[in-house]
Amino acid sequence: MTSQKLYLAKILLSQLEQPIEQAQVNPQSAILKEAITQGIIELMLRARSALVVMIAQHHQQKDAEPLSLDELKTRIPYETQDLEDLETLQYTPSSWWNHLAQLEKALKQPPAPKKTVSADNIIAISTEDVADRSAKSLRETLTAMTDFARAVEDRHNEW
Repeated sequence: MTSQKLYLAKILLSQLEQPIEQAQVNPQSAILKEAITQGIIELMLRARSALVVMIAQHHQQKDAEPLSLDELKTRIPYETQDLEDLETLQYTPSSWWNHLAQLEKALKQPPAPKKTVSADNIIAISTEDVADRSAKSLRETLTAMTDFARAVEDRHNEW
């Protein structure tokens, strides 16, 4: 399930990376780009969920469907390389795990209202952290997730 979601995200990402011709002529291209971007993010989020479930199943938690790393840790009450690796990712700000958390948070929030410049509000400074939704950033996260999922699979296939 994890690899399937990652593969589908890779297919959508290749669509996003293709230059959308007639971008100025066709206003629908911006909508298409947004739909593809959100589709990629959703697939990667589903892949992350499937990965957590896969790890639980590798540790004999056949019916477990943990939704988070904390839930996974309650299901697997002993130290494992999988949990250690996920915790490292969780505490590394630049990791694919945290990039997905930022993307997920951005998807859940309604779009911020556009501020207009007025005499009372001449200086506008944005201090909010916005998740990087660029094709390059999505590709890096997708590649890192794929590598991690393969490493987990390889580790458990050795047995």
